[in-house]
Formats: sequence, structure tokens, C-alpha cells
Amino acid sequence: MDRLARMFDTHPEPASGAGDDALSAVTAAAECMLVCTSCADACLAEEAKMAECIRLCLDCADLCAVVAKLVSRPGHQDRETLERTLEACIRACEACADECEGHADAMEHCAICARSCRDCADACERMTGALVN
Repeated sequence: MDRLARMFDTHPEPASGAGDDALSAVTAAAECMLVCTSCADACLAEEAKMAECIRLCLDCADLCAVVAKLVSRPGHQDRETLERTLEACIRACEACADECEGHADAMEHCAICARSCRDCADACERMTGALVN
């Protein structure tokens, strides 16, 4: 992500000085997207009772991908769209983490996924607070 940090630093017209929060949100969202996708694949190898976990992991991964893409564009954006997308990502991360925590004792991949989701939700919360009007 060093290149991404440098991209943020060289942007000619950033919307705000929240570059560190933006970089944190992009990094957490990108990692969470990949971890959730991998967790869903691992759950497929488990049992049919994992259908809800798989669905929540894939929903979370998709929303994380959108957040990572939107926040990686540090120029001026529609604040309401970005705020609502961050809120949706936070909700998806929390739901996925809750579900994965229910399987964490038996499945290490779910424990890893739950932690990544919690970290992403926290980073998105900080990014929401850093948005400029």
C-alpha cells in the first residue's frame, strides 16, 4: 500500500486532509474484501449449514470492494453517497463478524474473518467521521 499512500500524497486537489484515515479505510476494506471472499470459499468446503455465513461474507466482500474503490479516489466526491456506502459497509462488516464469531471456535478462517470485519468497520467509522462537507 506504499504506492497508494504516495498516490494520496501527490493528489493535486484532495478533498480533505484525511489522507491517513482514507488510506486506513482503503487498506482495511481491501483486506476485508479478500478475507471475506476466502472465508466464503472455506465455508463452502465445510457444511451446508454455512449458507448464511457464506452469504454474509460475500455481501461484505462486495461492499468492502466498493468502499476501497471510492475512498481510493481522494478528490471531491458526493458526500452523501460516500457516507451511505461507508455506513452500509459498516453494517455488512458487523453482520459478517457476528456470524463468523459464531463459528470461530471450530473454524479458524471464521475467526480471522471476524477480526478483519471488525477492523474494517472501525476504519470505516473513522473515515465517516473524517468526511468533509
